[in-house]
Amino acid sequence: MPRLVDRLPDGPLDLIGDVHGELEALLALLGRLGVEPERRRAQRPLVFVGDLIDRGPDSVGVVQLFAHLADAGLAVAVAGNHELNLLCGEPKEGNGWFFGQPDGAWIDGHHHPFASRPADAADRAFLRARLGALPLALRRDDLQVVHACWDEAAIAALPASGELAALSAGYAAAIDEDLRRRGIPEQAQAERAAFAGLRDPRCVPDRHLSAVAIEDVAQQRDNPVKLLTSGAEVEVGPGDHFYVGGKWRFVTRDRWWRRREGRPTVVGHYWRRRGAPIPGKVDLWDDVGPFDWSGGVTCVDYSVGRRYAERLRGRAAPFDGGLAALRWPEQVVVFDDRDGAVPMRA
Repeated sequence: MPRLVDRLPDGPLDLIGDVHGELEALLALLGRLGVEPERRRAQRPLVFVGDLIDRGPDSVGVVQLFAHLADAGLAVAVAGNHELNLLCGEPKEGNGWFFGQPDGAWIDGHHHPFASRPADAADRAFLRARLGALPLALRRDDLQVVHACWDEAAIAALPASGELAALSAGYAAAIDEDLRRRGIPEQAQAERAAFAGLRDPRCVPDRHLSAVAIEDVAQQRDNPVKLLTSGAEVEVGPGDHFYVGGKWRFVTRDRWWRRREGRPTVVGHYWRRRGAPIPGKVDLWDDVGPFDWSGGVTCVDYSVGRRYAERLRGRAAPFDGGLAALRWPEQVVVFDDRDGAVPMRA
C-alpha cells in the first residue's frame, strides 16, 4: 500500500498546478521547463499538486504522460479531490469520461457536454492503479505540498500507509453514524428534495438549508482524506448560497492559509486567477495579488481547468486561465502559454 505522507525529492523542483485533462497545455508547459518526455529528460524533478484529471479533453493521456515521467524517476504527485472521486467510484461533474456516463456543465444557462476522451476498460484499470498509488502529502525541511489543505492534526491522524478510497470510506462511515444519531441526514434529504436535489441551477433555493450545511461541513472537516484533498469548509450565511460544481452549496471553502505560519506550503485546488478578479466570480485568493504568498502558502492552480468553458463559448487562445509551474527555490512562475517567468512575492 502507498505511503500517505511521503518525502519530496531533494534539490530544485518544478511544482505543477492542476492539469484537469489539458494534455496540450501540459506538453507546452513541459517544453518551457526543458522537459523532454520522449527522451526521459528533465532539468529537475516535477511535482504535480493533484487534479490531473476531469473536465479537459484528455485525462487518460495526462495520466499516461505522468506515469511515463514517474517511471523514469522524473515526477511525483499528490492526490487531489478529483483523483479521490474516481478511486471512490463517485460520479461528479467532469468525470463522466471515466464512468461512461453522459456528463456536462451549465454554461450561460445551458447544459453542454464535456468534450472528453472516454476511458475504456484497460484505461480504467490503469488509472485506478496509478492514481491509487499517490500519497496525500509530500514534504521536506524547506517545503511541503498538499492538494487543498495542510492540516497537522489531519496528517497526524493518518496511518503510515493505506488505500485512499477505503480509508476515506472508513472515516465517512464514522461521520455518517454520528450525523444519523443527530437526525441530520433525514433533514438534509428533505431539504434537497424540495429543490430538485440541488442540481438544477434554475431551481433556486429560497431559504438557507441548515441540515445540508451541517452535513457538508462535517463530511469535510472530520474526514482527514477529504480535508487534505478538498479543504476545510464553513457554513455560509442565510441568503449567501451559490451554485458551483454542479450543485447549490450552503458551505464555502475556508481560507485556512490566512491563519497559518511555518514551512512554505504549495497547494492547488482553488482556481486562482492570473489577473484581476472578475466581478461575480468566486476567487478565494482575491485578497492577495495573483503572484503573492499568503500565510506562507501559495496556490499554483491558475484555472487551466476553466478552458473547457471558454471553448464552449467559442473562444480559442489566448485563454484567461493557464497551466502553471512554480520553480523552487527561485520562486518564479512559468505558464504554458506565456513567455518569460513571473516572480512570486512573499
